Amino acid sequence: MSQDINSFLEERKVNWLKARVKASMSDEEQENLVAEANEKFFPATWLPDAAKRAAWLSIVSHPGKFSHPSAKTTSIIAIGKPRHDGYLRSGNVEYELDVLGNAAAMDVYKFLSLTMEDGETVLQHLERDSPEIRTLLTMQTVSYESLKEGFMTIKQTDGENKTDQLVKQVYFPVDDAYHLLSLMTPSGLLTKLKAKIDTMRFSEKTQQAREHRKKNEHHEHGFEDLLELTVTAYGGTKPQNISVLNNQNAGLAYLLPSIPPNLHQRQIRLPTSNFFRNSLWPRQFQESFQTLDRLIKSGINNKPIRDGIHNTLKFLIDQVMQRVFQIRAIATGWSEAEHYRNLPLAQRIWLDDAKLEQRQNHDDWLKEVAAAFAKWLLDSYEYLHKDTQVKLSDDELLEVKKLISEALNSDKEFFK
Repeated sequence: MSQDINSFLEERKVNWLKARVKASMSDEEQENLVAEANEKFFPATWLPDAAKRAAWLSIVSHPGKFSHPSAKTTSIIAIGKPRHDGYLRSGNVEYELDVLGNAAAMDVYKFLSLTMEDGETVLQHLERDSPEIRTLLTMQTVSYESLKEGFMTIKQTDGENKTDQLVKQVYFPVDDAYHLLSLMTPSGLLTKLKAKIDTMRFSEKTQQAREHRKKNEHHEHGFEDLLELTVTAYGGTKPQNISVLNNQNAGLAYLLPSIPPNLHQRQIRLPTSNFFRNSLWPRQFQESFQTLDRLIKSGINNKPIRDGIHNTLKFLIDQVMQRVFQIRAIATGWSEAEHYRNLPLAQRIWLDDAKLEQRQNHDDWLKEVAAAFAKWLLDSYEYLHKDTQVKLSDDELLEVKKLISEALNSDKEFFK
């Protein structure tokens, strides 16, 4: 008998006695329990009994009880085909199968899961009728064939495809009819995922890295984490009623966030034909234009008023330049797309950092952009104040063009 199997039976015997032997018992009572335990866990006694109890269990890959503890479905062993599709799914991850059934027979599954000297389990040896397992399970009281037949019932199904009303169902249209699909949980995949996340978040290396972070100290490797995880519980206070793997995980599993991202409306629009018409709306700058209008309508020509007009115009130009910087930050090379082919070359040089070298080393674009900039500013002022007969004076027009040229040149020089 293999040393691993002997150790397994010895451990079962010790635990069985520990639960029954009391300090108040007489020596004779204790001796009787020991004798009973020796008989109960003697291989020639325990193995035939275990082979019978194996029928109380079923090995599955997708237990229905994760949907509801009372669900009774066909025992399914479904192993998907691996594909390089980037999905976390059955077939792309290797994981152990799960077990359902009577808790009184769980020791049978532990026996079948014992690893032998070659690294394979007892069950794997039984499946291929290895010489090693034949030697181990050959005894006078029972034949190897009867033991194997009993143990292999753990993988047998009743041949039916049976679902349960307690399992989540989806009616899927096929031609003129519907197929009823039962949504089952790959418990081995849940277990593998939980183990990987726990290692990522709670390993010794991660804890060390977190301590360094708390102390604001450098750590060579740092650590990884997953945010917005949800912990689910299966089986309540009796996770063993769901499955073996669920019991091993204390009924806990992780759910990764699978909700749509929060999309925020972009405040700036990429221009398709003209930056000043497509990306700027006069009412966005209404407060500044109102200030400008009050200063112009004052009819006073002194230094404070002139300075106020100068500063308001400069602030308006700075606001527009902020929009320019936002467009440059969206992407590099965006203006090369077919959708933007009608945008003037001068504006593409100004707005797209893919053309930074042209922007720095050539001045041809400056005059065209400055003229369009000035026209937009004057048109916007007149559009927002249609009811006024006041127009910008020649001095104010010159001030607009001067400030715009200074802003464009300053932006150009900044990148040199």
